[in-house]
Amino acid sequence: MISRLCLLVAAISGAVPLGAQGKVERGLPFAPDGAVRIYNTVGSVRVTGWSRDSIVVRGVLGQGNSLHFGGTRSAVKMFVEGRDERNPAAAAIEVMVPQRSKVWVKTASASIEVSGVSGSLDLYVVGGRISVNGSPADLNAEAIDGPIKIVGSPGWLRAKSASGDVTLDGSSADVTLSTVSGKIDADGSGYEKAKFESVTGSIRFAGGFRPGGSVTFDTHSGSIEVGLSSSGRADFDIVSIAGQITNRLTSTRPVKGRYGRGSELNTSNGGGGTRVAIRSFKGPVSLVKLD
Repeated sequence: MISRLCLLVAAISGAVPLGAQGKVERGLPFAPDGAVRIYNTVGSVRVTGWSRDSIVVRGVLGQGNSLHFGGTRSAVKMFVEGRDERNPAAAAIEVMVPQRSKVWVKTASASIEVSGVSGSLDLYVVGGRISVNGSPADLNAEAIDGPIKIVGSPGWLRAKSASGDVTLDGSSADVTLSTVSGKIDADGSGYEKAKFESVTGSIRFAGGFRPGGSVTFDTHSGSIEVGLSSSGRADFDIVSIAGQITNRLTSTRPVKGRYGRGSELNTSNGGGGTRVAIRSFKGPVSLVKLD
């Protein structure tokens, strides 16, 4: 009788208490564009989009952890709760969601990996890494110490890390990548409205822009390298207050800065098109030809 009562309480609360390294697998019917909220302190969270109208969570929970999971057909919340909040055990969970889901994930030192989701992604991590593969409608990714890597073409993208590197292999019509001391590395074409910002980290771009777009690169002391093909259309306005500018893309040479220090460069490539502003305080700036 007592054991049946305990099982009933656990079912009502949505908690699944497990022992050392216990496995879990649960599922619910779910709307194609429903909202999912996931929280896990330590370990890993993997989210995969699939074509089914259901949500499934499975994985391995650390010793003393419990999984709380529940909601409706349009909104589900799940979180891993540890018995020792100061020293939680690592939990590795995998969540399968409909492709058009709106997904929010927050962790402390757990890594986040998402693939195949075409809806909205909102991802936060303190000390882990963030990895996204696919082309969500919009993506916001923030990390403190961890790196962020995106492979795909989100419609709208904001990715920010303090000391971690930010990498984008793809493109976005509206993108902002920013770091403090990490590196920014962006490849691909189709950039229309874009900002790449760092304080001491380097910025490297290799790709192309949509005609009529507006792109800015900004750093304090990091280096900036922008690579375009010889036919890539862009109008450059470059200023480095105390650094050097190297131009291997066009025949225009940099001139001394207006205050007698640093250098400036105004030049066009491929007949002009996208407005590209590059600003650096003391970091070097380079334009390079990709072909």
